[in-house]
Amino acid sequence: MALKRVEVELPEELWKLAGIPAKKASAKLQEMLVMELLRQGKLSQSKAAKLLGIDRWDLADVMAAYDVPTTILTKADLDREQAHWERLRSKKS
Repeated sequence: MALKRVEVELPEELWKLAGIPAKKASAKLQEMLVMELLRQGKLSQSKAAKLLGIDRWDLADVMAAYDVPTTILTKADLDREQAHWERLRSKKS
């Protein structure tokens, strides 16, 4: 994986509020960016895990810490689910 070095200057107040030690800042910023891209649907979970160097199980913990849903259902997904449960309900009747 190709790396690109980026220098970021942020107010000291932000670092204090975030509680990020300077030596962990790069990894934490990468984690935050990956989580935001995952939230926006621009990354898959497997790609996010790979970028962070963790497995899918650990990714679920990181996602929970950032309130990123592990499952995103579209309207079509919900419609299929509803139709499935209605078919099951009608079979029991």
